[in-house]
Amino acid sequence: MATYYGNELNQAIVNYFSRFGLQSELMPGLSMTGESSGLYTTSLLALDEVSHMDVYRHCKRALANMPPVDALYINGGGWDAAPAIDYLERDLKIKVVWALAAEMWLTYHILKIENRVPGGGVLLSGDYA
Repeated sequence: MATYYGNELNQAIVNYFSRFGLQSELMPGLSMTGESSGLYTTSLLALDEVSHMDVYRHCKRALANMPPVDALYINGGGWDAAPAIDYLERDLKIKVVWALAAEMWLTYHILKIENRVPGGGVLLSGDYA
């Protein structure tokens, strides 16, 4: 699980997922400046300067130092994660679910709308199993 949250928020997500039988491995929260802000490891204002390549590098570096995982979950709508999804899936050969993309997918699915998004990862491309 990749976020820009501190331990308290990350643990809340882990606890929530565990209620559904999902095990989580936590990456350290993204810290661009080295300074945290309340519940966040990068202030929300500083997230404006975080590029999709910063998200990519953060996830790639953290996954290299973790046990193998089935998928990568990226939480948080404050960073530019969308363009990083396709790169991460292709380069790391892992499925990536970004929270905002999952919400869009569910909405389309419920409304029976076919809306494939090239470059949006397996979930939005419609190539998921």
